[in-house]
Amino acid sequence: HGRAKAGERRKAARFIGQVAGIIQQTTMAASSTGKQQAGGGGSARKYSQRYPRGVSVDFRTLSTATQLSYCGTFGIPVSAEAPQAELGGAIAQHFEGIGVSEEEAIGGFLARLETGGNDDVVPPPPPSAIHSTGLNALTAAADQVLADYVRDSTQFDGLALSPARRKWKRRKYSANQGDQVAAKVTRSEENGSWILAYVLRYYPESETYDVQDEDDTSKLIRLPWNHVMRLSTGSEGWLNKSQQVMAIFPETTSFYRAFISKQPVWTSGTAADESAGGVGNAHKPRVKEVILKFEDDENEEGKTPHRRVPSRYVIPLPQAYFYDVESDIDLNAP
Repeated sequence: HGRAKAGERRKAARFIGQVAGIIQQTTMAASSTGKQQAGGGGSARKYSQRYPRGVSVDFRTLSTATQLSYCGTFGIPVSAEAPQAELGGAIAQHFEGIGVSEEEAIGGFLARLETGGNDDVVPPPPPSAIHSTGLNALTAAADQVLADYVRDSTQFDGLALSPARRKWKRRKYSANQGDQVAAKVTRSEENGSWILAYVLRYYPESETYDVQDEDDTSKLIRLPWNHVMRLSTGSEGWLNKSQQVMAIFPETTSFYRAFISKQPVWTSGTAADESAGGVGNAHKPRVKEVILKFEDDENEEGKTPHRRVPSRYVIPLPQAYFYDVESDIDLNAP
C-alpha cells in the first residue's frame, strides 16, 4: 500500500512538473507558431488518430474547454466540433514535439510548491514572457489542468478521534499516583478555586481522580479528569512575557490568575535531584523561576508588585490546558 502511494506521488510530481515546465519553455514556440499561422496561407497540418506513446499524460481526459484553449493558443488546426478524443490526440502530438528542459521543469514544480498549492496564487512569469499573450493563455490552461488534477486526486485521511480514542489519550497523559497536581475543588470559576494536591489514584474507566489536599490530608476528594492539571517542568517552552497563567501565590497553596511580567530566563539544566520532572528532565534547558504580577494584588500605593514563583507552580489557564478535543484528529490511516 505504501509503495503504491509513493508511485502515485511520483507520477503526480512528473505530471505537475511537465505542465509547469511548459510555461517556461514555450514562449518562442507560441510566438513562432503564431507567425506561421498568420502567413501560412491556410495550410493545415493533418493529425493522425494515433496517440503518441512517448506522452504519459492523457490529454483526452481534459475538459473540452481546456483542450480548445490549448489548441487556440498554439494554433493547432482542429475543428471546434471535433470529439474530445481527437482534440486530446492533436494536443498530445503537439506536446510531444515541444522540447522540455528537465532542470526548468523541476524549477517550475518547486515554484508551485512555494505557493502552497494555492490555485489563486500564480507564480510570476519569467521576464522574457511579460509581453507574451500566448504564454499568459498557456499559464491559464496549465492552472486549469493543475486544479482539475488536484481536485480529482486529493484525499484527506484525517479522521475525527472516536470517543474511545480520546479516552485512551486522556488515560495516557493522566497524572500518576503520588504526583503533585493542581486540582479544582469548587464548582465556581472564582480566583483561587484551584489548589495544590496529590494524586492518590486515577480511575481510567470513569476518568476520575482521587486527590488529597496539600493542607488537609484527612480529606479524600474525587474529581473528574478536567479538574486536575499536571504541574509544569519548566521545559515546555510556552512560558513567555505577557502570557496569562495561574500560579501559586507566595506562602499559600492556592493558584491565582496572573501574567508573566518579565521574559523568563532559560538555564542549561539542573541537577537530577532538583529537576521538576525527574531524572529524565535533569539536563534539559528549563526555566527555574518566573516573575509574575497577580490579579488584585495592588499595594497601598495602587501598584502591583513583581513576585517570583518557581516555574513548577506556574501553569496555563484551564481553557489553554484542556484544548477542544472535538477538533482533534487522527492522522493514522485506517
